[in-house]
Amino acid sequence: MIIASRALEMYNPSMKFEIDPQICTNCGICISECPSKTIRREKDSARIMSEGCIECSHCGMVCPVNAVRVDGKELPGYPEDVTQLTTEELQDHLMLSKRSVRHYKSAPINKEDLKSIIKIGETTATATNSQYCDALLFHGPEVPVLAADLARILLKVVRIGQNPLGRLLLKAGGLGRYAKKEVITGFYQLLKQTVDGKADPLFHRAPTVVVLTYPAKRGKRFGRTDCALAGENMMLSAHARGIGSCMIGFAESALYSKKHRAKIGIPEDRKIGLIFTLGYPDKKYSRYPVRESWDINLSD
Repeated sequence: MIIASRALEMYNPSMKFEIDPQICTNCGICISECPSKTIRREKDSARIMSEGCIECSHCGMVCPVNAVRVDGKELPGYPEDVTQLTTEELQDHLMLSKRSVRHYKSAPINKEDLKSIIKIGETTATATNSQYCDALLFHGPEVPVLAADLARILLKVVRIGQNPLGRLLLKAGGLGRYAKKEVITGFYQLLKQTVDGKADPLFHRAPTVVVLTYPAKRGKRFGRTDCALAGENMMLSAHARGIGSCMIGFAESALYSKKHRAKIGIPEDRKIGLIFTLGYPDKKYSRYPVRESWDINLSD
């Protein structure tokens, strides 16, 4: 496949992301897009701070002048005209260009598109044909209310990380990237602003939030997997319609108790399998991401 080979040839197990200062216009788009906040604006150009970079490729995908380099190479660009692609190439393009969108336009999602996306989730194959998945949707003004409720819960958790012992516990639990004092302090302030309706680090001001659930007892073995499958199909269907999405782990973490889940309308006998946002992206993506290779030997 032309699309697959052009993008996949960039994938390698050791990547270094840099911004070419000779090309960069210092517009700041990559800074606002970076989810790990590891890009800094300097005198003449932006610079990626290697420590903390999660190698997501978002900076290179949104850069209007293609200034980002990975191991000295440009990111592979999208085809100029996707209408000229074969069916197989178009499928590759759909899969490879799907991103976790964290900046949305305020416009609500077209109702017919949303119905189609939901139908894709409903018809996703499930383990043993159990069909345990169910969905709960939040729209428009319901989203900031939900964000504020979850922010209040998370503020109690984040306070733990504001002392050295708490940060040590986070590191011991495999959450080292969240254990830095400045990261915790910044997130704590954002959560306080979310309660006041001035920020939304959880749902990124998306117009729609989808919560997929499964029965706590009957779905114990495959419920979460079934929700993940349905959610991925729904997000790919949304992407094909020009609608962005992003899985929200922090929101799921906040709803760890039956009491918290019940408050947002989830029955006591159900658990959360996946939470994700839906909305029209306010950034244009022009290139494919790069990822670490799985290093699979396919030789005879």
